[in-house]
Amino acid sequence: MELSQFLFYLLLSLAPGMLAAQNKAEALRQDSTLKFPQLTFVAQQYDFGEIRKGEKITTSFYFKNTGTKPLYLLQVQTSCGCTATNWSREAVAPNAVGEITVIYDSAAQENQEGPQEKALLVISNALNKEVILLLKGKILKPD
Repeated sequence: MELSQFLFYLLLSLAPGMLAAQNKAEALRQDSTLKFPQLTFVAQQYDFGEIRKGEKITTSFYFKNTGTKPLYLLQVQTSCGCTATNWSREAVAPNAVGEITVIYDSAAQENQEGPQEKALLVISNALNKEVILLLKGKILKPD
């Protein structure tokens, strides 16, 4: 038997074992995610369109705990002082929905007109510990 034929048959005989090991690893990975909270947002970006300098906008980012353990939002950090947040510090049960309220004050930024993009970093006890949310729009000169 030639070496190339030997290698072919060797690989052919090992393939089922390698596939079984890969499937088992995938099953373990999926199973491990079920033992933790999982933070899933309906939308991770909000475009407020155009507003005049000095106006405030308020919006909410809704999320669901798609895991099997209680979810806690530990922090919601903003990229500037022009953005404030409010959220419940209570546990979000599995399959329950939560909300992060965001208030953007365009007057809080001096000399800032034109396109704007603000980031919010949500830190939780979920398997996906950090999630970035975006708030964007355009600031027009005041009337």
